[in-house]
Amino acid sequence: MQTVSSTKIAFALPLFITAKNKTLVGIIAFIFATIIYLSSNHFLFFAPHYLPLTKLDRTIPFIPATIWLYLTEYFLFISTYLLCKDLTNLNKYLYSMMAIQIVSVIIFICWPTIYPRTNFSLPTDSHSLTVAIFTYLRTVDHPTSCLPSLHVSSCYLSAFIFLEEQREKFWFFFLWATLIASSTLTTKQHYIIDVVTGLMMAYIFYYLFHRYISYNNSH
Repeated sequence: MQTVSSTKIAFALPLFITAKNKTLVGIIAFIFATIIYLSSNHFLFFAPHYLPLTKLDRTIPFIPATIWLYLTEYFLFISTYLLCKDLTNLNKYLYSMMAIQIVSVIIFICWPTIYPRTNFSLPTDSHSLTVAIFTYLRTVDHPTSCLPSLHVSSCYLSAFIFLEEQREKFWFFFLWATLIASSTLTTKQHYIIDVVTGLMMAYIFYYLFHRYISYNNSH
């Protein structure tokens, strides 16, 4: 009797980033993430909810100058993307980053939360440049889209990819991400719970796309 062997076909995502298209894909991904975030941030379908300020939320001081640390998020993303040498790891990073953006935006749309930024006016002795940057940020980025903190989840996810390669860089990027996460509190952009859930999101999506999902290298 002739036996027929069956081959199990596992689900696998394609590896599409190459050395040639790396820059273009990165730019497109950044534009896409910016558009969907700002759309959910500016156009609300449901009334946003204030979350309770915990004792720790109230204890953390408002330090406007930390806005400069807060904005280094973009340098962290660019550094991570450019320093990542393993293209398989880079593909995983982009998949996990886009997944975090999309899932977070869905949460922002379905259950928007808002932070009471109006309770924290800039001190009169603040540097004029800091005031200008803060005013611009609060104009462009509305106080909704709080939970989970996309700022926090994206930064920690960026640090986690160095667990796959160049592990000596991991603690530097993890510390950088932690400082940025802290700045979301001292700039009064987020609640403590936003930071905690942002870190949880980063770990979940890192594990899902870097440890669990399979990939198909068609090149």
